Amino acid sequence: MNFNRHNLTCYLMVAVAILIASGCTSSRVLEERDAREMSSSGEIYDVAASDEEYRIRPGDEIEILVWEHEDFDVETTVSRTGSITMPLIGEVSVSGMTSEELEGELVERLSEYIAGEVNLAISIRNLDDMQVSVFGMVERPDNYPVVDQISLFKVLSTAGGPSEEANIRSIRIYRQNGNPNETIDLTRHLDDGSIHTSPILVGPGDIVYVPRRQNAVREMSDFLRDAVMLFGIFRIFN
Repeated sequence: MNFNRHNLTCYLMVAVAILIASGCTSSRVLEERDAREMSSSGEIYDVAASDEEYRIRPGDEIEILVWEHEDFDVETTVSRTGSITMPLIGEVSVSGMTSEELEGELVERLSEYIAGEVNLAISIRNLDDMQVSVFGMVERPDNYPVVDQISLFKVLSTAGGPSEEANIRSIRIYRQNGNPNETIDLTRHLDDGSIHTSPILVGPGDIVYVPRRQNAVREMSDFLRDAVMLFGIFRIFN
């Protein structure tokens, strides 16, 4: 067989480089795809800028204040069937309504019990938007409730911390509302002791993705093992 060992070695080195590059590229594609799927899966909702535009859904918290008629005040959660319950009025179907539409419905129904003008104040809080989603290589991937900006390290701790397969050098933070995304090297903050003073914060609607550690060393080792066997075959037949 007329194989040149020097040329074969070159071919093998090129193949190893291609293997590593393709693995890294595939990983980035998977991470971006997972992040897109996560943000569009319905687990995180974009609440409209005003209550008039936002439509009520099951799980929302609603506070209703009726001026000068405190007996009708209520703070409740929209049931799975999309309704709330108010004193005397009873059950009111609210799912799909805007704040303005709900106000009109309640004014009409309260006018049966209140003489004169009925004045309401309605506050709607969507709990699904008040959370940070943590997924990837963590012990407990899930959606975690937050009401304000919170340290990335605290969020990861709440999720049980990174797993053994986690690549903590490339933690992705996908920001809500078009804010710049970030890639964080957690080891840098562990090495310099800046965990408690780090300015890295995440807030409601953000997504934290902890990627899997690339096992390029093992892949290369397997490849070189096969290469050694191949060289052995060449020696036998030459």
